[in-house]
Amino acid sequence: MGTPTIVVAEATADQVDALTADGGIVSVRTLTADDRPAVEALYGNASPDSLRLRFFAQPSAATLTAEVNRVCRPESGAHVNVAAYEGGALVGIASGERLGNRPRAEFAVFVDDRHHGRGIGTLLLEHLAARCRRHGITELVGEVLPANTGMLRVARGLTPQSAHRYDHGVVDVTLCTDDDRAWAAVDERDRTAERASLRALLNPASIAVVGAGHRPGGIGRETVRALLDHNYPGGLYAVNRHGAPIGPVPAFRSVHDLPTPVDLLVVAVPADQVADVLTDGAKAGARGAVVLSAGFAEIGPDGAEREAALVRLARSHGIRLIGPNCLGVLNTDPAVRLTACLAPVTPPHGTLGVAVQSGAVATTILQHAQRAGIGVSTLVALGNKADVSGNDLIAYWYDDPATHAVALHLESFGNPRRFARTVRALARRKPVLALRTGRTAAPDTVNALFAQAGVIATDTLGELLDAARMLTDQPLPAGDRLAVVSNAAGLNLLAEASLPTPVTSVDLGGTVAPDRFAAAAEHAAADTDMLLLLIAGTRANRPAEILGELGHVVDRHPGLTVAAVLTGAPGLPRRLGARGAPVFELPEQAVHALSHAAAYAAWRRRPLGGRADLAGIDRRGARAVIDRALADGPGWQPPGVTAELLFTYGIPLRPAGDTETVDLTAGLRADPLFGSVVTLARRGTRTDPSDDRALRLVPMTDLDAARMWRSLRCAPLLAGERGLPPAHTAGLEDLLLRVSRLAEDHPEIAELELDPLPAGPHAVRPGAARLRLAPPSDAPDPLLRRLRPPG
Repeated sequence: MGTPTIVVAEATADQVDALTADGGIVSVRTLTADDRPAVEALYGNASPDSLRLRFFAQPSAATLTAEVNRVCRPESGAHVNVAAYEGGALVGIASGERLGNRPRAEFAVFVDDRHHGRGIGTLLLEHLAARCRRHGITELVGEVLPANTGMLRVARGLTPQSAHRYDHGVVDVTLCTDDDRAWAAVDERDRTAERASLRALLNPASIAVVGAGHRPGGIGRETVRALLDHNYPGGLYAVNRHGAPIGPVPAFRSVHDLPTPVDLLVVAVPADQVADVLTDGAKAGARGAVVLSAGFAEIGPDGAEREAALVRLARSHGIRLIGPNCLGVLNTDPAVRLTACLAPVTPPHGTLGVAVQSGAVATTILQHAQRAGIGVSTLVALGNKADVSGNDLIAYWYDDPATHAVALHLESFGNPRRFARTVRALARRKPVLALRTGRTAAPDTVNALFAQAGVIATDTLGELLDAARMLTDQPLPAGDRLAVVSNAAGLNLLAEASLPTPVTSVDLGGTVAPDRFAAAAEHAAADTDMLLLLIAGTRANRPAEILGELGHVVDRHPGLTVAAVLTGAPGLPRRLGARGAPVFELPEQAVHALSHAAAYAAWRRRPLGGRADLAGIDRRGARAVIDRALADGPGWQPPGVTAELLFTYGIPLRPAGDTETVDLTAGLRADPLFGSVVTLARRGTRTDPSDDRALRLVPMTDLDAARMWRSLRCAPLLAGERGLPPAHTAGLEDLLLRVSRLAEDHPEIAELELDPLPAGPHAVRPGAARLRLAPPSDAPDPLLRRLRPPG
């Protein structure tokens, strides 16, 4: 059956881009009456089997017309629909019809036969569920034929709370639209799609460098030379105006003229020519583009508009884009040898994945990595970060067997809630290091984000790279015991001055023989969690032999965390033993690196926590209160509205009557960059404000609340020390979790203040509260898979 030419309706304001399971890019939006021709063609080109599985029989023309009319109705509280377009073609639709006044809707999904197995049905159901949540619909129900195994598989994988019941020849399916346990499944699907979509960028089978001319020093030509210098094994082509080859690399005058399809475009042409290159590249099969060209958002509003248009164009052709205005990408895998990068040095092959925005920072990291022997698996210099971001790479590295640790230097977070969730999952598997940047807004919030997610935050680039040496392919400490063995008392003193806790320290003297040094290290290694070896080389004590003997000790304890410091012996290896334990130049470098390793290991040992089971929450009641209040206008609300809303989440406004209390304050605020932030602090006075406070980003786990109050300096008072009775900390934790859930469920809450919050032995209840409501920002639904919007 032929496919007619369809005029696609204009994109709607609610359109978002999302990834399919195979890495394709679709635009998801609501249907309108203008989509009727496309929907008719979707059904008209379907196979008889697909139509039978959808309609339980071969539909008549009248049935199909009625169905098209139904799904193309405007969205309302009674009808919800979503559609997926790829490259201008409609590839799938999903709809929900509310059943009476109940919070239930009957759902239906239909995907083009040619696009089955790509995860489009699952993606549509996720977006349909999100839209239904906004209308107060909590359940989707549908009847599915047993032979429709694909639809049944989609429904089972969507949420852990899906229910299936066989009845009179059909399977009744029930899906929960607000299942709190769906996070894990959503994130797994997201990682699968991200990995597929980035394959052409990080592991391309063929590359075309566009703008690679004859002039030495030109960025296109130098990129080709870098690929040649490192023996890129795939197909490599240059494109320039004259079709002049670059050494052994064949060249063509246009991407149109390439003899074979290419996976990756490396673009080094003026900004106003980049769009044409991507259009031609899509016809040549390209699925990834690294845009080195400048002249986009970094130059101002006109450049920003050009950049947003470029992203829209790339996605319409199914192309993922790194940059623009970037240094490039590296993949040191011996089977890949991708050096589409302008950095003057390339590090050794290793297992550290690196994501940065700044090209200068990327070059600095690579130079230090080469000098210190830090092996890198992949490096991505994101530049303007118009499409591919740190979140995408975190998802990619989660399952990447070549990457064992990750280092980040990101100047902004595109979707902080997604970052917090995905980086926490990654950090449970692999160390994640991040450099705090001085330009980051809300540093306290950034620190809270990193702490919750287990990210190892550093203040300098040197500190980050030292920690990376300690945490890449080295065992984590089993505890916090540290033994120091040294041949120089002065180095011992320097090391101990940098340590937060006492250590077991042995000073052997400057003339100790290598075998005696090794014997002392062997003895210390038998009863410690970390071993620090301090070696001061002189003309008389043979530092090379000492290193050799200590290397044997290190290799006999493969599970022990070891760092060494070597002074006075330039030119000796910066690694110790066959396993390569790091050797630093200064004691404080080693101490800080060990401290980061110990803190990260302790975070890994702690339970992560899960979703709190909170009884007595009335979401629908809270939604009604908020809708009524916003109808009267946003802003600070009357006390009655505040009390009514808090009551729906089990937070009564009445003091418990305890006389011996620790006076606290709690609340939340909607941060424009990071989402909702829950706060807890000791209550100060006007003349003596308290700076004893803790922050956590929403959503919080059931263990985050306890960690909040325990991190306060006044925690001993809450625990019952210093003469006060123990506070009802379980009640405090419950209150904090309810505040978090309130913010999570209702993004209209801009600010909430619970002050005072007396924590007494019998209960923790706020004495007063203030509430400010505002229309929700454009922050994406945290359960919704979507790419960052262009611009």
